[in-house]
Amino acid sequence: MSNPMDISGHNPAKEARTHRPPVTELSQEQCWEHLYSARFGRIATMDGDEIEITPINLVADDGKIYFRTAKGTKLLHLVLNEHVAVQVDHAQGGEAWSVIVRGTARQLTDPEETARVDELPLRPWVETTKLEYVEVVPTKVTGRVFRLGH
Repeated sequence: MSNPMDISGHNPAKEARTHRPPVTELSQEQCWEHLYSARFGRIATMDGDEIEITPINLVADDGKIYFRTAKGTKLLHLVLNEHVAVQVDHAQGGEAWSVIVRGTARQLTDPEETARVDELPLRPWVETTKLEYVEVVPTKVTGRVFRLGH
């Protein structure tokens, strides 16, 4: 926090930001910190030779990602090809971060598994019926933080 009596214009926080590289790799721990705080992202699934990207409400728990969906193309795509990618990101002030999770998805049908997911803070933004539960098990997690502006 700056000293209100300091009128020199010296801003240590701004100087620290400007001396960082424009892009920095996140550690696995930092990636998971961001994933655990995220509630919205995008999932990439395969539709034959095409990549489909759709928004999802998500929650990360115990090293996995969970979301709910309705029956439809998103669920069909991940049932036909379990390999998916999930991206979450955020920008605020002079900084942004992005985390990408590559992994395999599976529909949860066991009542004990779905009951456990129901205990997590997974809430849709839009009041729609989403009866299907999906778990993404990561095979690779990467992330970056970006210094924005000049």
